[in-house]
Amino acid sequence: MSSDNEEDNAVLSNDAAPRASPSPRPLFTADRSRLHNVSSEIQCGEDHASGDDGLEEYGSYTFYMSLPGLSKRLEFSCRDPSCGVLVNDEPSAEKIVDGRVDPFLFEPDYYLEAKTGFQVWPGSRLLVEALTCPKSYSDCPKLLAWQNRLACGANIVELGAGIGVVGACLAAAGGNVVITDLKTLVYNAIVPNLVRNGSEPVEEECPSWIKAASTVKDLAPNKIGRGWAGGAVIDWNVHLDSQLSSGVTSDIDIVLGCDCFWMKKLIDPVLNIVSSVFASSTKSPKFLVTYQVRGQNEVFSTIGDILVAVQERGWTAECHAWRPVTIGEDGANEVFLFEISP
Repeated sequence: MSSDNEEDNAVLSNDAAPRASPSPRPLFTADRSRLHNVSSEIQCGEDHASGDDGLEEYGSYTFYMSLPGLSKRLEFSCRDPSCGVLVNDEPSAEKIVDGRVDPFLFEPDYYLEAKTGFQVWPGSRLLVEALTCPKSYSDCPKLLAWQNRLACGANIVELGAGIGVVGACLAAAGGNVVITDLKTLVYNAIVPNLVRNGSEPVEEECPSWIKAASTVKDLAPNKIGRGWAGGAVIDWNVHLDSQLSSGVTSDIDIVLGCDCFWMKKLIDPVLNIVSSVFASSTKSPKFLVTYQVRGQNEVFSTIGDILVAVQERGWTAECHAWRPVTIGEDGANEVFLFEISP
C-alpha cells in the first residue's frame, strides 16, 4: 500500500481483523491468492452518447460491459465518464465541459455522495468480475460459493447502486436483484438503464419476491439475461422497515454495496440498513461490499474506520478479493471486496 495509508496497514492483515498495533504478519495485499486481476472474459468501454437511443436526457455517456455467456452487452447511460475502471485498450470517453448547470442541483436528496453515483467506479467492476468469472485456482472457497448461489437465483438488494451497473450484471448472471439508491438516482439513472437492458417480450413468470421488492411506481421488474432486476428507493438515513416490507427483507440472501463507505459519515447509516436485513432475514444473509482506498483526510474513510465500526457491532469482516487501480491524479491504489457477517 502507499505511504498515505499507514493507518490501514496497521489494521488490515490476512484475517482482516482490526489490531491495536501493527502485526508482523504479512499484510493482506501480500496474499497473492486473493489478488483478482482484471478478467479477460469481461470487456468494458464507454463512448459519448449518440442521442439516438432516446436517453440523451439522462446522460452524456454510454458505459457498456459484456459478460460471459450473455449474447449482448449491457449498456448504461451516465452523466460522467467512468473513473479508474477501464484498462489496457478499452475505449474511453473524454470529459465534456459545456458549462451547463447540473439539472439535479436543487433536488432535496442530491448530496455530494449522490452526485458521484452518476459514474462508474472500480469497485463495481471488481464485484461483477468476482461473482461472474470463476477462477477456481485463485478464488477463496466462500467467493466460489457466492458465485454458485448467484447462478441459482439468489435474492439480492444492492445499496447505493448509482446507475445500476452491478445490479443489472448480477441479474444477467442469474440473480433476482433489487437495485436501490436515492430517488434522484433511481428515477434518472436506474430506471432508464433497467428499461434499456430489459428483454422483450418475456413469457417467463417474474418471481414473486422481486415483484414485492420492486417499489418504483410504474416500473415492473425487468428480465435481464438469466435473472430479474427491479428498482426501489432506499434512503440510508430512514429505517429500512418503512422502505421495504418485512416479507421482502425476510427473504434476502445478499446485501451488496459498491464503494458506499467512501465517506466517514456514511459508515453508520449503511451498517444500520444492513443490520435491519441481518435481523429480519431468515436466510443468513451477508454483506458483500467493495472499498476503494483514498488519501487520508477528515472526509474519506479508511479501512480501519470500517473494521472498527464492524467490530463494534460484534460482526466480522473477511477480504475475498482485491486489485490495484489507478485513479486519475491520485495514482496507484487498491480496491477490496469484503464479506461482512453478523
